[in-house]
Amino acid sequence: MGFRKLAFLMSTILLLSTISMAQTGTATPDAEKEKKKKELDERVVQMLEQAIADAPTLRLPQNRAIVYALAADLYWKFDEKRSRDLFKSAANEILAFNADSEREKRESSDTFFDFNDGGTDPRSQVMPLVAKNDAELALELLVQTRSAALSEAILKASAPDARSESDMLSFSPEKQRVRQEVALEQRFALLAADDNPDKAIKLIKESLAKGVSYNVLQLLQKLNKKDEKKASELAGEVIKKLLDTDLAKKSDELQVAINFLQFAARGDTPSNPNSKDKPFKFTEVQAKDLATKLANTFLQPSNSFALSMALTRAMSNLEKLVPEKIALLKQKQADSQKSLPTEFKNMQRQQKLWDANSTPEDILAEIPKLNELEKNSAYQSLTSKISQIEDETRAKRLIDQIPDEKARERALNQFESGKINRAASAGKLDEARKMIGNLTSKKTQIQKLVSLAMQFHKKGTEPDIESAKGLMKNAKSLSNEFPEDEDELNDLMEVVKGYAIVEPDAAFRIFEPIVDQINDFVMASAILSKYNKRNRAFKKGEMVMRSSGNSYDGLLLFRYIGQMQLLGKADLDRMSLLSDRFQRSDSRTIVKLLVVQGFMKDDKKPDNAGPMGDFIY
Repeated sequence: MGFRKLAFLMSTILLLSTISMAQTGTATPDAEKEKKKKELDERVVQMLEQAIADAPTLRLPQNRAIVYALAADLYWKFDEKRSRDLFKSAANEILAFNADSEREKRESSDTFFDFNDGGTDPRSQVMPLVAKNDAELALELLVQTRSAALSEAILKASAPDARSESDMLSFSPEKQRVRQEVALEQRFALLAADDNPDKAIKLIKESLAKGVSYNVLQLLQKLNKKDEKKASELAGEVIKKLLDTDLAKKSDELQVAINFLQFAARGDTPSNPNSKDKPFKFTEVQAKDLATKLANTFLQPSNSFALSMALTRAMSNLEKLVPEKIALLKQKQADSQKSLPTEFKNMQRQQKLWDANSTPEDILAEIPKLNELEKNSAYQSLTSKISQIEDETRAKRLIDQIPDEKARERALNQFESGKINRAASAGKLDEARKMIGNLTSKKTQIQKLVSLAMQFHKKGTEPDIESAKGLMKNAKSLSNEFPEDEDELNDLMEVVKGYAIVEPDAAFRIFEPIVDQINDFVMASAILSKYNKRNRAFKKGEMVMRSSGNSYDGLLLFRYIGQMQLLGKADLDRMSLLSDRFQRSDSRTIVKLLVVQGFMKDDKKPDNAGPMGDFIY
């Protein structure tokens, strides 16, 4: 009996151990996943803290502002309070930048100082990052960080006597900044409306004193979902503002008025047929008043080219709302066309080349009448239109009629590229792969091979992944592993982009030596900038940072940020170590932040502002 009891006890213990092990085995993958996520979060925070700690060592206040703002945006998911503090630190650095800029402007003898400082103002990059996370804080900091010159320009623009000057064809940095500031403020108010409609209405009313932007219409649509009455009342104030404005002398408001007219003339047709929300619309009286105001503006004695172009744009909608004025408007349009200077008629002809209704045949017929500059534009439009044609016989016939040999070759290459895109979009990946051989441009071949490889890889099956690797091998064979010029480096970095998705180890092997080339380029550019005062990529020996990369950027570091972000997605630890190989502290700091930005992109809430914000600044 003792033996039986012992055997039973041992069996029970063995069974419980087996169950426990099985349970542990079941939980292990989730536990490992959670552990991995925690480690990655810790790595992200470590990289952010390193960038924040490095910020005070940077010479330029605009760079410190960019670092604090990027870090704040990325920190938001971990600690909102710390993020807000960092955004406020960024705002303080913007104030320091404003003071430096005002002093430099006073001391500068450069007549074009205002034109040459484009892209260096950190405010246009910082504020959308704030608004994405906290629109009310963005509105607060927007006002707080206005320079004295901008605040004065806004007051000047909103003064009653400002309407005495015509700005239909005039341009100045000051006017442009005021327009951008008003649009930005109204855009932030639009974001704030999600949480506090009453406050947004107040802000919009205050903003209307400075002018009307198209963003107001978006706010009206948003408010209408929550309170139709308030939306209609605010619409009345917006229309009244336009009615009280001399649209012949205010080009921005004129364009906004035409946009509103187009919206009003659409009637009850919703912009999104699938939406269950009742669409906002202007009342019949509001629409009629606006149309009458525009018609009377166009009928004023004037030979203005801008008014003539605006009338052409508004005519079809005016016909719906004020048909009694159309005869006079058409006569005015005919008279304006006769009296337009030759250069304006040429501009109209250029616009026609890019008109959506112009056919490739129309453009070909115009080419013999154009000068060389106009021909270049015509060839670009023609090439774009031909690339969208699915009838191969017609497309080839049109290409054969292009008189310029290089333009003919570009058109053929783009047409073949368009065919590949259509085949790939339709899921005909094997067919698209066969077409790539027809391309004459090595650069385009590499781009299409990489794009197709990424699409094959996305399908996820073992044969498709092998196909993706084969396509990448073909793309790599077309590139030079030791690039000798800018074009070859661009081709190789295109290969890195594909391998970062398809085979990350290969991407890292290719990219590692390129870091040294980027270091050399940045160092050389910094030295050369000392002898070129118009160079805005560096200032006081420090690279001017920006909050995102750009494939068309002249500075290689920013041009290839997209590839570095993909590498960070593939292996954050490995890319972090590579970031440490950038020799300059400014390069290291911004690369680390932008790599984290790319790594966290899918984890963040939708970006209302897009890559740089849809905020046009």
